Amino acid sequence: MEVTKKSEYAISALVELGLHPDEYISSKEIARRQNIPPNFLPQIIATLGSRGWVEGVRGPGGGVKLLTPPERITVREVVELIEGPVAITRCLMREGGCSQLGRCPLHSIWAQAQEALLKVLGDTTLRNVVDSHNALHRQANAELAYPRAR
Repeated sequence: MEVTKKSEYAISALVELGLHPDEYISSKEIARRQNIPPNFLPQIIATLGSRGWVEGVRGPGGGVKLLTPPERITVREVVELIEGPVAITRCLMREGGCSQLGRCPLHSIWAQAQEALLKVLGDTTLRNVVDSHNALHRQANAELAYPRAR
C-alpha cells in the first residue's frame, strides 16, 4: 500500500487548520502555507467536510475551519477516508483475498506488518502531527537564530 499525495495533502490541510483551530482560513492560504497544489484542495476539503471534521464558509471572512478537536482525528482515519481500507498487500484485503491462503509462508509476516502499521497510524492523532510540526519549526528557528559554528 502506498499512501498517495492526496492523503498527504489531506493531512497537511488538517495540520494547517489544527495550527489555527479557531480561524477560518482560505483554501488558497492553506495551499500556499502547506505547499499543496490549489486545484487539489476543494475536493479534499469536501471529503473532510463530509466526515464532519471541517466546515467551509463562502464570502468575505470565510474559509475553512476545523470542527473536530485535533486529538480526535487519527492519521489512520484520514488515510482511510481518502484511500479506503489500508492494506500493505492485496492478500490482506477483504475483497479478493489471497489464492494462497493457508499455504503462503508470507501471510503471517504481512499480517504482522499490517497490524503494526495500523497501530502506528491509529495511535497518531492530528494533535501529535501538529505538535511535531510546531517542534520542527521551533528547532529550525532556533538554528537560524543561533547557527552552529563549523
